Amino acid sequence: MSEPRRSMEQTERGQTLPDFAVGIAIFLLTVTFIAVFVPQLTLPFEDQEQPVVAERITNDVTKNLLADPQAPSKLNESRTIAFFEEELAADQLGIDQRYSVNITLRDLPSDDPDSAVLCTDEADESITNCGDGTELAAGPPVPEDDRSVSTAKTGVFTGETSAVLEVRVW
Repeated sequence: MSEPRRSMEQTERGQTLPDFAVGIAIFLLTVTFIAVFVPQLTLPFEDQEQPVVAERITNDVTKNLLADPQAPSKLNESRTIAFFEEELAADQLGIDQRYSVNITLRDLPSDDPDSAVLCTDEADESITNCGDGTELAAGPPVPEDDRSVSTAKTGVFTGETSAVLEVRVW
C-alpha cells in the first residue's frame, strides 16, 4: 500500500521564532568577537614607529642641526644654545603633529633618571653643568605614565664636556 498523501502545508516547515533567535544570537556573538579582538591583534604593530621616530630625530639633530661640520659628534655650542632657546616645532624636526617630543642635553651618565641637565653659562655663552643658566631642554615635559614614551640617546661632545642627547617621543 502506498503511504497516504499529506498536504503540502504539513510537510514544509517555515522558520520559527527559536530558529531566528539562535541565528541572530550567533551573528551578534561573531560581530562582537571581531569588534573586540581584531583591533588588539594589530595593536603591537601600531606602536613600532615611535622608536623609529625617536632615532631619526636623534640622528637629524646631532648630525645636521647641532653638529660641527668638521666633527660630527661634537656639538657647535652657539647652534646648540640657539636651538634650545627656540620653541620646538614638529615641522622643524620633520615629524607629524601627532607626536610630542622632548629633547634634553644631559651630563654623563644619563642612565640615572635624575641625571643633571646641562645649562648655558650666560657669561661666556658656553655649555656647562647647571648653575644659574638656562637648562638645555626643549619640548613639553614627559608624561608621568611613561610606558608609551620611546627614548633614543646618543653620546656627544660639547666644548669641554661629554654629554648625552636624549630624545623622547610619545
